[in-house]
Amino acid sequence: MTYPEKHIRQTKKLISKIGAKNIADWIVTDGYFPEQFVLPPCFKVNKFKLNKTPYYPKTGSSLKPPITQSISIFLQKSHLTDRSFTIIDPKIYHDICLYVKKDWKLILNTLFHKDNKIHAYSFPIPITSKVDSHLGKLRGGRMIYEYIEMAENDLVAEAHNYNFILKTDIKNFYPSVYTHSISWALHGKDNARADRFKYNLTGNKIDKLFQNANDGCTNGIGIGSALTDLISEIILAAVDTELSKLIKKKKIKFLGVRFKDDYRFLCKTKGDGEFIIKSLQSELRKYNLNLSENKSDIGELPEGLYRNWISEYSKHTLRYRKTISFRQFEKTYLAVLRLHKNHPDTGIIDRFVSELSSKSHNLKLVITGKEINKTISLLLLLKAKRPKCFPQILAIIESLYQANKADKAISSFIKRAIQDLFKEQIKNPTDNIFILVWLSYFIRTNSLFKINWPKKIDNPLLKSIKENKQCYFSYPDIELFTKIKTKPDITLLKHLTLFPKD
Repeated sequence: MTYPEKHIRQTKKLISKIGAKNIADWIVTDGYFPEQFVLPPCFKVNKFKLNKTPYYPKTGSSLKPPITQSISIFLQKSHLTDRSFTIIDPKIYHDICLYVKKDWKLILNTLFHKDNKIHAYSFPIPITSKVDSHLGKLRGGRMIYEYIEMAENDLVAEAHNYNFILKTDIKNFYPSVYTHSISWALHGKDNARADRFKYNLTGNKIDKLFQNANDGCTNGIGIGSALTDLISEIILAAVDTELSKLIKKKKIKFLGVRFKDDYRFLCKTKGDGEFIIKSLQSELRKYNLNLSENKSDIGELPEGLYRNWISEYSKHTLRYRKTISFRQFEKTYLAVLRLHKNHPDTGIIDRFVSELSSKSHNLKLVITGKEINKTISLLLLLKAKRPKCFPQILAIIESLYQANKADKAISSFIKRAIQDLFKEQIKNPTDNIFILVWLSYFIRTNSLFKINWPKKIDNPLLKSIKENKQCYFSYPDIELFTKIKTKPDITLLKHLTLFPKD
């Protein structure tokens, strides 16, 4: 049995011990908001439970949830493109979770179909082998662990049996998902279409709910929640099953793995790889999906097994240092900039910033005086290079500020730097919501200064921080915001940790 086969068998075994109710309860609460690097800790489920009945029940052959609009927060992905994270209406979200719970056995059979030979490493529920029948704390850390396990451990261990590696992914996957395909994946196209306007099938109910969560649109399921991650796995598991049948029929020896919409196949010949990618494209088209042409490649092993930047960064890593001097920080910082230029849109900067603190949420930096100001200045400059790591940068600055509040020169420098940044970003709030949400939370929790807000704030997330109350999806039985305190219960370093120590 190969390592990927063992992995998928273990995943199925662990998830079968959890139970549908526990899964659905977790998705409703811990899985509602996007992962922790997207929003600060005030965006948290305080009161939201899975009821026994839906908010919008089926009446006769009619299912009529209200048409709502999701809340979006845009994170700059590259110089020209954004990645949108969405938060959908909680009542609609609740009803989808309820139907997931009721038909959990069918969903498991789709995810772990006996004919599926492509092994997924992106199950979005944080199962753990350490504690049977319980869920882990953070899904983000598990996702990173799973990707590393797939790409840098299991595939490498099995590669000696093959000659070529095929890499490909799906173009613009989440925004391209056709909501009808949810039902196709669960029930088959013919059954789904026969029930299209009757809503007896779980898939068609979920289809309708997702449409009305997205202003009535049939394209896109949003990025962010554990629920949309689960739905995407259902769709791609159905694609993988049909692809597996085609490859088996051709009698090709291969090893296929998938992390979300990212595929990798080991095969014997280049011709085998070409057949696999053409067959995958054919199956995806049945679901109105397409492969990314510029991200598809068949290469000869062992090249292609590792991400190039990983080996290059290993020469500079701060991971194993218990303390970091300013000279060490500066030297690695400059190396990271050079690597980022050669390998843009990768996790180099994220890796570097994360290595400045320990798993116990303590800074490794041993710096004083002007070194602190220089460090903060250099970190803030990384925002333009990699906006995604801005929350991590603020977490480092927060730790430095709290440790040096008594030093007027340092605290004044930090306040001035943050104030200047906020003034610049608030000039164009629509395009800078991600940065502004984190900045305004940071300013309030550390009592840096009184924010001079514009008269009108349209974005409900930013408005919630300004008003210090929930300004979105107002329902009496659902609370999705935690009042911001000047001494919060959790530091940003702890909030953002992917691999908690305890």
